[in-house]
Amino acid sequence: MSISSFISLLRPKLSLGAEIFCDPEDIGFQKCLERWSNVDVKVPTAIFCPSTYLDVGIIIEVASEHEIPFVAVSGGHSPWSTISSPGFILDLRMLNKITVDNENEIVKVAGAVLTNELAATLSEAGRCTTVANGNTVGVIPYCLGGGISILTAVAGYACDQITEATVALADGRIVRANENLEPDLFWAIKGSGCHFGIVLELSLKTFPLSILGSDDGSHWAGTFIYTLDRAEEVCKVLEPIMANEEYNTAGSIVLAAPPPAFQPMLVVAPRFMGDPERALSLFQPLSDLGPSMMSSSNPLFFEYQHAIDYACAKGDFKHFNLVGISDFKTANFLQVVEVYKELLSTCADAGPSSYLIQWHTSVSKPVVSESAYSHQDIFIWLNTFSWYHQAENRDLVMDFQNRAIAAIRKDQEEANYVDYASTNRGAPVERRYGGADRILKLRQLKQKWDPKGVFTREFL
Repeated sequence: MSISSFISLLRPKLSLGAEIFCDPEDIGFQKCLERWSNVDVKVPTAIFCPSTYLDVGIIIEVASEHEIPFVAVSGGHSPWSTISSPGFILDLRMLNKITVDNENEIVKVAGAVLTNELAATLSEAGRCTTVANGNTVGVIPYCLGGGISILTAVAGYACDQITEATVALADGRIVRANENLEPDLFWAIKGSGCHFGIVLELSLKTFPLSILGSDDGSHWAGTFIYTLDRAEEVCKVLEPIMANEEYNTAGSIVLAAPPPAFQPMLVVAPRFMGDPERALSLFQPLSDLGPSMMSSSNPLFFEYQHAIDYACAKGDFKHFNLVGISDFKTANFLQVVEVYKELLSTCADAGPSSYLIQWHTSVSKPVVSESAYSHQDIFIWLNTFSWYHQAENRDLVMDFQNRAIAAIRKDQEEANYVDYASTNRGAPVERRYGGADRILKLRQLKQKWDPKGVFTREFL
């Protein structure tokens, strides 16, 4: 079936509020096509914007019947949410809805709601939950992938906050999944949801703002800036802090070259959820080193993501990858520093790139649910954020990214490598979904829920 015939077949079946864009010159088409990164961006034959869950089910049912490929789009950050002709995009933003239920301590999130939208709504209700570190990240795909953030220290991973999901299946059926209804599907979507259906709505646990350390949800945040030649002594100070489980902390060690000087520097950005006086004591050794600049603040729950808004800009060429490590080794990170310095000296176009270590520690371990996600025991991650302007520099920039990853993994057994599934689908499945039993179960569930690979070919 041609895409034009497909569209003609679907139009009378969809709600009056649904929209279909077919002309690439149309403003609506172009708006829907905007992405966080232009790496491998493709132009689909059409973009469908359903206005009801029933619309989604109908579109999937007909597309599956006629073997027309499609991808769903939420926040537009995923490198896999783009497709070329004859495929189409299923844009979920018209389904957006947030419903806070304080009595049951949950929030319902539907469609393509973004992190900043959820954080603002929850703050007004005096609640919080695990949300992404980036304001424009789609809430639902973030939760389905596992969900690491600064708040992991006190609330846990985002996938562990899911109490129920509404899912559009490969045959067009819309089902609810929770611990009692379709429990195997519920297990699978928490950590690998994109491979089993399109999740239209999630119910998430919420917590009082006070878990962040104060009644209003503010917490202590510091910034310590050093020249790169101070990296070894800074890391030596941080090693015991990153292993200290007496406090709820999180933070990052960032290699960056920000404007206007564009000089590479080391930025330590710790967070402390608790008494600010204790934060000052814990991080005093960073101050004692005599940083080039330092400051502190007390951001509220809905404000803590604002610091990296610059990295949420749409367009350009960006790659984002996360690899987990069991412990932080200063010697390995110093090799990452050398790779980063060489990247900047070799490719000025990659100046906005940054490599960083992010960590979290927790006094009382948050509740971990049974799920497809397998990395709750990883508390330290290397984040390689590559950003460049000229497409021809891709291979060069990616080579440096791979070298940085190899450096942080030095002396680690390959069998223990950890890749975050939502950022690296190309890595071996064993690294993304650790454990033979878990992978076997995922493959069995794929045969049950999506045997034809309507959503992806993963686990088939």
